[in-house]
Amino acid sequence: MRSLTLTQIEATGIQDYIFGSNNLLHNVGGSELVARITTDWVAHLLDTLHLTPNSGWDATTYTFPTPAPITDPGVQAEVVYAGGGNALLLFDGPPERHAISFTKALTQRVLEEARGLALIVRNIDVDWDPEAPTPEKSLAARHEALRRVVARDKLQRRASAPLPGLSVTAACDFTGLPAVELDSDGRLISQVVAHKLAFARPDQRGGDSQAEARLHKVVPQVKAHPRHFQFVRDFDLLGERGESSYLAVVHVDGNGMGKRFQALSQAYRRPNDNRTYIERVRALSLGVNTQSLKALKTTIDLLLSSYTKTIENGEANGSFGGIVPVPMKKDQGRWQAYLPFRPIVFGGDDVTFVCEGRLGLPLAVRFLKTLADSNLPGLSPDTADKPLYARAGIAIVKSHFPFSRAYDLAETLAGSAKEAIKTRCPNGEGIVLDWHVSTSGVILDLDEIRARDYTSDDGHSLLMRPLRLDLDKAPPGSRYWQSWANFSHVADSFRQDWASRRNKLKALQEALRRGEEAVRQFRDNYSQPRLPDIPYQQDMAERGWQDDQCGYFDALESLDILAPLPVQ
Repeated sequence: MRSLTLTQIEATGIQDYIFGSNNLLHNVGGSELVARITTDWVAHLLDTLHLTPNSGWDATTYTFPTPAPITDPGVQAEVVYAGGGNALLLFDGPPERHAISFTKALTQRVLEEARGLALIVRNIDVDWDPEAPTPEKSLAARHEALRRVVARDKLQRRASAPLPGLSVTAACDFTGLPAVELDSDGRLISQVVAHKLAFARPDQRGGDSQAEARLHKVVPQVKAHPRHFQFVRDFDLLGERGESSYLAVVHVDGNGMGKRFQALSQAYRRPNDNRTYIERVRALSLGVNTQSLKALKTTIDLLLSSYTKTIENGEANGSFGGIVPVPMKKDQGRWQAYLPFRPIVFGGDDVTFVCEGRLGLPLAVRFLKTLADSNLPGLSPDTADKPLYARAGIAIVKSHFPFSRAYDLAETLAGSAKEAIKTRCPNGEGIVLDWHVSTSGVILDLDEIRARDYTSDDGHSLLMRPLRLDLDKAPPGSRYWQSWANFSHVADSFRQDWASRRNKLKALQEALRRGEEAVRQFRDNYSQPRLPDIPYQQDMAERGWQDDQCGYFDALESLDILAPLPVQ
């Protein structure tokens, strides 16, 4: 029998830490710090403390694919999984031998370089004895017990109460905390903001920040493009005044990931399954990371492939999808072209990116479809599990809309998509997205907005959304007509056939709001035999409604905020 310590590290309050600022560089820097704390900082400290001869760290993929097993001679620590603000490690011996010294070093570095980010670190003893007769001694059982302790700590964690300042101090322009320096624009910033900017702002020569350097490793095609694009560093570059001053916040969350890990815990309850349990947990974690990065790459590929170069007044210009102009900004005395897209959180099943408003829906669709195009690792090495299904919320807001509120809205919309899975997906599995276009800064919750603005005169919802993407995996029937395929077909029909008839489009919106009789009058007035057909909804093309459901209002609203990118 060998005595070990299982250590769980979890960053808490991540959403507020990353998304609590209206400055994009603060968001990016906060995300980069969360990513590094449980990846390369872990690897660096393991090596610095000489706890293991091989941490297995891959600095290109930000993963630990091949750490040395804790059971090998001379190995004092093994990373089970790491990433996204979470890490699970095994240390040799009781906590005071290695785990506590590692925890002290990590938390000290967080205080020195990631002020404002809270960590929960818990240890639990593990008796590595493959011959033990009871499941309670297994690594899976001890990990389960550790997760319960961490969950309890998260609920009971005391709110942070930083010292406001002593003597005469100036307040940070962003956080209200004591300021420690000025940023590049001369604004007062706190230590929290300074630590974020250290990883997000360009170097002194205007080159890539540390966050951008990692991002360009993952998606080298951005710089390799003949236009040499950079990722945007300012929300203002995502909305063009006079054209589209909207940006989209896209939040993606995997479905049922906790149940997948729980299934592994139940499958390997015996002590002699310990090594297999580690390998399967690691394989699942790496599989999610691989699919997430693949989805990011293909999403950017879609955007880059939609770029079209144009010549105006003898000068080269261009656009994405034919309607989204290339953001340009003078940098170091020359004009730099920017991609109207910026990942903030990526590399796991919880992903957030921002982009120009008209790109939000198609890029979210491409990301979700790629995320689920391959199966994840299964319970055993020779089996595959179901794909990485996910839901997404897309908040399309004015470019100067408070970013924290826009993120909250995107998260709420993802929650709405999750609820829709229960009725739109017969087996509880599927890909669903929901979105909202905010044309003002009115502060209402989503249900109130939809009750006020998206309800017909007789009290029925005008919305087709949330939409299911993987309709081909569902049995045919009228329950499944609310799909991305049907929505995009209707939107394309309106765009192609009615594009020059703005009054006609507005008239149909008003008719749908008033009900079926108003739609009939609309069709008579405009000599319109039928509206675009929707499968399994035979009456909808004539009435606009069927079974108190409307199939056209969403498509009409989308015409101004949907770039026609080929996402199928």
